Amino acid sequence: MSPFERILLHASAVAAAATGGVYIWMKWFLPATDPFSVVHHPWQPHVLSWHVLVAPFLVFALGLITREHIIGRFLEDRPRRGRATGVLAVLPAAAMIVTGYLTQVLTDPAARKAMGIAHAASGALFMLLFLAHLVAAPPGRRAANGAGAARGPAGGATGIALALLRLDRLGRRGIESPPRSRTARAPTGGRRP
Repeated sequence: MSPFERILLHASAVAAAATGGVYIWMKWFLPATDPFSVVHHPWQPHVLSWHVLVAPFLVFALGLITREHIIGRFLEDRPRRGRATGVLAVLPAAAMIVTGYLTQVLTDPAARKAMGIAHAASGALFMLLFLAHLVAAPPGRRAANGAGAARGPAGGATGIALALLRLDRLGRRGIESPPRSRTARAPTGGRRP
């Protein structure tokens, strides 16, 4: 994972967890001051807006690391520290993303409440597993530019799959296509030399 990917992932995870946690505290744990209002705190709508604004950055960061860090590491034969917590964090992350979007588009109050509870539970579980993954697998195992080659045996189906997964990870910026050959073929009149 490149430094940009790491910073984006960690910052967006902290921002989404903080705004989501504060919103849950305001909505479910603060006493209602007005019996006719669903807002328990004056900042509650603003915190929800902040959560809705920062959550796409977390979704983007997870999508950005999916190809190399999640799928690529999952396909490697060599055991790694933190693999179990990383694999376990993928399922609640997917549930968190799906339920977050469904919470915004459902109109039935019962379904919306169920999606909200599922979103809060999957988000909390994801953050716990993400923190466990950070503790179990400390950074610094790979080159800082994120362009390390697949480790382990180069042959076999896994080695080929890893090589295909990392075709776009050639340069220091991380997301690049391999350079094309600039040599033009000379016309041969239909014959091969």
